[in-house]
Amino acid sequence: MKKSNGKYFVGVGVLLIIAGILIFSDDGVIGIIGIIFGLYNLIKGIRLLRGIQPMLIRKQQKRYDHDKEELRDKFEEANKKDKD
Repeated sequence: MKKSNGKYFVGVGVLLIIAGILIFSDDGVIGIIGIIFGLYNLIKGIRLLRGIQPMLIRKQQKRYDHDKEELRDKFEEANKKDKD
């Protein structure tokens, strides 16, 4: 994910927190839900802005690196067989 996505999450988080506070006086449950989702988005956005990758992205990157390494090994083996 890009850092621009982090800015998006921070913006949405702040808006949700503001909306949750404003709605809290009318309907407490929906206001609390808005505040919780706002805090979640705010934390997620800050993590993205700081460059902390979510666990899923790290796992995908490890899988991609592993597959790339396997393909490189197969390619090198095929080249060795062709030379012999």
